[in-house]
Amino acid sequence: MFTIEEILAATQGRLIQGDKNCRVLGVSIDSRSLKAKELFVAIKGPRFDGHHFIQQAQVQGASAILVSHQVALGQAVTTGAKNPLTAIKVKDTVLALEKLAHFHRMRFKIPLVAITGSNGKTTTKEMLTQILRRGFQVLSNPRTENNHIGVALAILRLRKKHELAVIEIGANHFGEIDRLAEIIQPTVGVMTNIGPAHLEFFKTLQGVLRAKLELVRHLTKPAKLIINQDDRFLSGLNGVGLKKITYGLVRPADFWAEAIEETGEGITFLLNQRYPIKLKVLGRHNLYNALASIACARSLGVGFQRIKQALADFPGLPMRMQQINMNRVKVIDDCYNANPESFERALDFLKQYSVSGKKILVCGDMLELGKASSRLHLNLGKKVAQSKIDFLITAGSLARKVAAGAKFSGMSKNSIYVCSNTQEAAQVLRKFVQPQDVVLIKGSRGMKMENMLSCFTSSFIR
Repeated sequence: MFTIEEILAATQGRLIQGDKNCRVLGVSIDSRSLKAKELFVAIKGPRFDGHHFIQQAQVQGASAILVSHQVALGQAVTTGAKNPLTAIKVKDTVLALEKLAHFHRMRFKIPLVAITGSNGKTTTKEMLTQILRRGFQVLSNPRTENNHIGVALAILRLRKKHELAVIEIGANHFGEIDRLAEIIQPTVGVMTNIGPAHLEFFKTLQGVLRAKLELVRHLTKPAKLIINQDDRFLSGLNGVGLKKITYGLVRPADFWAEAIEETGEGITFLLNQRYPIKLKVLGRHNLYNALASIACARSLGVGFQRIKQALADFPGLPMRMQQINMNRVKVIDDCYNANPESFERALDFLKQYSVSGKKILVCGDMLELGKASSRLHLNLGKKVAQSKIDFLITAGSLARKVAAGAKFSGMSKNSIYVCSNTQEAAQVLRKFVQPQDVVLIKGSRGMKMENMLSCFTSSFIR
């Protein structure tokens, strides 16, 4: 993939040891999974410093290493090797990784879709990728690896075989989307929505919008911007100088859904008054994710029949409104993450869910909401009380406010259980859950609500 001279030029690094004529066939930041002839980038993270694993990288067969400070490059990393390991020194290895990714991206004249927004990024990315892979060789970043390191590593996996790329980009600080978009140079931008996520850093919804709009300035020709027309912040975007493609359920849009039917097994709808679409995923919010992927796929020339088939086969994602049946209890696993808007969508789903037993919500903390945290948790409690839920179980110190808001808004205190952690919440749940009940479990990623789920399932199944 790279010569040493190309790496030096891309990263503005300095060769401090070894052979500048060697080549590397890939890039890795993990010495355990590094493959022969790859470049090992030593990144210092919150828990580990890659500089401590240089010898292991050499044992794995690294061709070269990228370091940010002087390390013991002598006998310690040349034992058993005929020549010293090629080493390049840079000021910042993360920044150097980003520069190398940008250098690599510019080798490929292919369409690249960048997806951002407060909610639905990963599901939209996976839906779109499944559609596109029916006719193209597509690169996408795995799981939710949407930060500066994950995006850079994804771009570095581009190969000649790839005809398209779909990259999810996220941020919790200003300037991060600007940097990511600069690296990947997208030709199509998708903005799912603007919601109260990461308010600890963005402060207001206008701040969230400003952060997401950093994407626009880096869209390259033919430069298309796909937006949710029902989002009050995005619908008013004007003067961006790009071809706008819209989707929605309420306002007039280029792609819209009607004749919507929801069941416990999925959603069906009619697209643009003509094309019947079937989804296996749960929750009305997934209509927006599907419409975003449809609008993007159509902008890239994909036919409706291929789109229809791909969406019908899309299985959904783990820990995102995933329904699990256990001894006639339905558990809705929405443990991956939470913010006020995504929680409201989950509540809407639970409110409309038809069940002969009880409706139970297990609610964890919503994190990174800053000064608005207390108010937003109290407000969520009010909406819980209005959602006709039979029992509320909270886990965590912030989620206590949800319980307080629900009680203040009229929910019986006998229906509310306040727990310190997920283990305690699981014990409470096991006491009264019965067959025919439905249980929705949701909280921010940092709460690891799936721990509560596994505790409940392992104890409940007999």
